[in-house]
Amino acid sequence: MSSSNNSSWSVNRTPKIFKVDMDGNLYCHHEIVVVLRMVGPKSVRHGDQFYGCPQWPLSDCKFFMWKQDFDKFFEGH
Repeated sequence: MSSSNNSSWSVNRTPKIFKVDMDGNLYCHHEIVVVLRMVGPKSVRHGDQFYGCPQWPLSDCKFFMWKQDFDKFFEGH
């Protein structure tokens, strides 16, 4: 008996591209300084912080980055 793996999901392995200025400000794809938000109580990640586009939800550029990932990136630099 043979089996096939027809998975309907895929893993996005594209690296995140972001811009940081000399003062440490992080920018979204609109070239605007991002805002720090917190995950709400209906999520399993309640309380976690993330950066997002300041124009969301009116004109979202889909920029998203967990604060802990951003912090880890700059620990070694």
